[in-house]
Amino acid sequence: MAETSSVQSLDRAFDLLELLCRSRSGMTIGALSAETGLHKSTVHRLLSSMCRRGFVQRDAATSIYRAGMHLCELSSYIVENLDVVDLARAPLERLNEKTGETVHLVMQEGCDIVYIHKVENTTGAIRMFSRIGMRRPLYCTGVGKAILATWPEDEVRALWRESEIRSWTVHTIVDEDAFLREMEQVRRKGYALDNEENELGVRCIAAAVVDYRGRASYAISVSAPISRMSDTRIAELRIPVLEVRDEVTAALGGGVRRR
Repeated sequence: MAETSSVQSLDRAFDLLELLCRSRSGMTIGALSAETGLHKSTVHRLLSSMCRRGFVQRDAATSIYRAGMHLCELSSYIVENLDVVDLARAPLERLNEKTGETVHLVMQEGCDIVYIHKVENTTGAIRMFSRIGMRRPLYCTGVGKAILATWPEDEVRALWRESEIRSWTVHTIVDEDAFLREMEQVRRKGYALDNEENELGVRCIAAAVVDYRGRASYAISVSAPISRMSDTRIAELRIPVLEVRDEVTAALGGGVRRR
């Protein structure tokens, strides 16, 4: 019984922590209680414990709780310990220097991609909204589509149906048949595009980093404002993106895909 109670408390603490991580302005005990259905005394007890460990912070003036910076410290350790980041860092920096645009490395986790490395464009005034640790659905991102195109179609269909499909912009593909046609194009071309499907005004070209089976869990991309990403520019970026994709794939021991 004691073990069951401990696991239940842990689940409740994680529920609270996830809510606080997603909240821009923090939450009160009352709001957390209403959202989770937990009694206020239970919420207070769990928050107090997490505050002592630095996972949660409390504003004494407003009694508003926020996710603590200790989470950022731990997440940085996780990213640093990912071999793929170390192996990809130098090639991605060269891609950034060659293109002058923002370069990303992402990994697939469930129905989402997670940004695990970013080399920011330093020549322009516009910065990409992406940040390390940010999650986005696979179906509406160039990197996500590049990853999914390496999967069998039945698995792509299953993931589509598991995802919460919605329009992030007016350009997001929300029809399953249209999405499967998009997958065929990605497989044929060897790279994927995000045509303002995730963020208005931003376009990107992405390519999957495949393993020895030809299946991907990682992908790279070059992103820029649409004013700098015409079809001609996309065509120019194709070769350097695929070259770096091949370099990172080889470094990870994967099979290089044909262009």
